[in-house]
Amino acid sequence: MIVMKKHLYYSLFIFHFSLFIISCGQQKTETQETIQTEQPVEEIHSIPVDSDSGTLMQGSHKVSYTISSQPAEELPIVVDEDGIKYKDNRYSLDITKDGGSLFSRSFTKADFKSMLSSDFQKYGIMDGLRFSHAEEGKLYFNTCVSYPESDMSCPFILTIGPDGSYTITPDTSIDEDIL
Repeated sequence: MIVMKKHLYYSLFIFHFSLFIISCGQQKTETQETIQTEQPVEEIHSIPVDSDSGTLMQGSHKVSYTISSQPAEELPIVVDEDGIKYKDNRYSLDITKDGGSLFSRSFTKADFKSMLSSDFQKYGIMDGLRFSHAEEGKLYFNTCVSYPESDMSCPFILTIGPDGSYTITPDTSIDEDIL
């Protein structure tokens, strides 16, 4: 009987010791997994999703516009001289005239490529689209491509014609204001 008790205690001891070893091994594995998954997440800066709208009268025509912006996930990431990463942006412009669609298009930095230096093509992001004014049936919007978080920019004027056609031209009025 004493031998059986010793054998029972011995078996229980081995059983508990085995559980202890197994649980330590599992904890080690969980710790290793935690360490492997806790790698720093690289931050990529982006603009918040935003929108702006307005309505105006052009003669007897009621014209409304809506501008919306969002980071363009499919465009290449822009990296500045300090290694900070930025998502480029997409701006959408929708214009109605007397309730019907006049103009609807999205713009990215690529739409200005032929008017940008190679540095602005590589390091710039599309940085804004705002209504400026209406004149002679045309709508004028200011936009620019700029280096992120800086005052270095290439401004442009987006002109929408009364028929829905559009042109993009460099905004030289800023240079004229400086002179």
